[in-house]
Amino acid sequence: MHKIRPASQSDLSALAAMLARAFNNDPFWRWIVDGQGDYQSRLCGGFEAQLRHMALPGGLVWCGGQHQGAALWSAPGQWQLGVLQQLRFLPEFVRMTPWQRLWKVSRAIQAVQEAHPKVPHYYLQVLGVDPSHQGKGWSRPLIETGLALADRYAQPAYLETAEQSNLSLYRRYGFEVTKTLGDMPGNPPPLWCMWREPKGSA
Repeated sequence: MHKIRPASQSDLSALAAMLARAFNNDPFWRWIVDGQGDYQSRLCGGFEAQLRHMALPGGLVWCGGQHQGAALWSAPGQWQLGVLQQLRFLPEFVRMTPWQRLWKVSRAIQAVQEAHPKVPHYYLQVLGVDPSHQGKGWSRPLIETGLALADRYAQPAYLETAEQSNLSLYRRYGFEVTKTLGDMPGNPPPLWCMWREPKGSA
């Protein structure tokens, strides 16, 4: 199995660039950026903001030694953005999506957050593998490391994905679709919400 390690602030730029490449064709991110020029640069900025303000402060980001892939996890109760975090995120968000669509995009993101389960759980914010390393087994340790932590504390796990082709991958680790978000404000692409009970639970 490939070796992974905890990520730190020194990894931020490299991980953001890798995740932008990994999500180049993601329907939901494409909808957020909405066909603006320099898509990769805008997407990279979005991931930099997510890493800086949401993921890295929680200490549950793992990556390959040479940034071949990364998983951004949140511990129970740590995925929500506080008011101060939202204000810090705003400048990067404005650079990522056209200002004319800010209200529409923010309403869709709010709908995703409102669909988030209220039961305490570990949340897989993002899982990405660099296209040059996809199909080589990097997803496994990135997923299993977070799930091992969830199982240790008898907590379920949750994620969303905009790629229907990802469903079979996550099902191999015990996730099942609980709902499809297909009628959100602004008509973004659908998201599949997936839930996994802790291993050994009834």
